[in-house]
Amino acid sequence: MTLNEFAAQYYGGLGAKVYADPIRLDPKETALVLIDVQDCLTREYFEYALPYMGIDVHSIKDVLDELHLYVSDVITNIEKILNACREKGIRPIHVKIESLLPDAADTGRLHKSAGMLTPPGAKGSLFIPQTAPIEGEIVLTKTCSGIHVGTQVDRILRNLGVVNVLVVGFYTDQCVSTSVRDLSDLGYATEVIEDAIGALSKERHDKAMQGIQRIYAHSETTAQLLERLNAL
Repeated sequence: MTLNEFAAQYYGGLGAKVYADPIRLDPKETALVLIDVQDCLTREYFEYALPYMGIDVHSIKDVLDELHLYVSDVITNIEKILNACREKGIRPIHVKIESLLPDAADTGRLHKSAGMLTPPGAKGSLFIPQTAPIEGEIVLTKTCSGIHVGTQVDRILRNLGVVNVLVVGFYTDQCVSTSVRDLSDLGYATEVIEDAIGALSKERHDKAMQGIQRIYAHSETTAQLLERLNAL
C-alpha cells in the first residue's frame, strides 16, 4: 500500500462515520446558501477585466470558450436547485462579494492585495440574473472569502432554526471551501452539490473537493439532490 492509498482509505473511513449519508431536507431546518454567483464569472466580465491585467483576450479565446461552457453548466445546475428549493420551502440565502463603501476601502486585506475591489453596483458585483434573489430572500455581502468571517450568516441560520445547509456557488477552492469548513466546525450538517459548485478550472475544483468531500461535507450531484427534493 502506498501513502496515497493509505490516505484515501483513511479519509474514506472518516467520511463514512461523519458524512456517509446525505443531509436531511426538512424545509424547516434546511437552508440553501448560494456563494458568489455573480457576473464576475461571465465571459463578458473576463473580456472587460483581463486587459487591465495586461492579458490579451484574443490570444486566449479558446480558454475563455472553455471557461464559459464550464461556468454555464454549473450555473444551470444552481438554477435548477434554487428553483426546486423555493418550490419545496427551503430558504435560499444569497451571499456575494461587494464592499460597503463606494471606494471599496472596507475590503479585506487579502482581496485588496488581489485587486478584488467591488464597490456597490460595480461591474462584477451584480448577481447572475437566472439565480438572482427575489423579493423576500436574504442577501448578505462580504469582502473576504468565508461567509462566517464576512457576514452574520451564523446568527441568521441559528435564529431560523437551521441545522442543515446545502452549499452551491463559486469558487470551490476559495470561498466555497472556506465557508464549508466553517459551517462544519460550527456544527451544521453540511452538503456541497459537486456539479453546482465550480472553480476557475475543473482541475482546481477536483483538487479542492479532495479536501472537503466527506470530511467537512457530504456531496452529491444535482440530479441526486433534485430526486430527493422531488420526493418531499
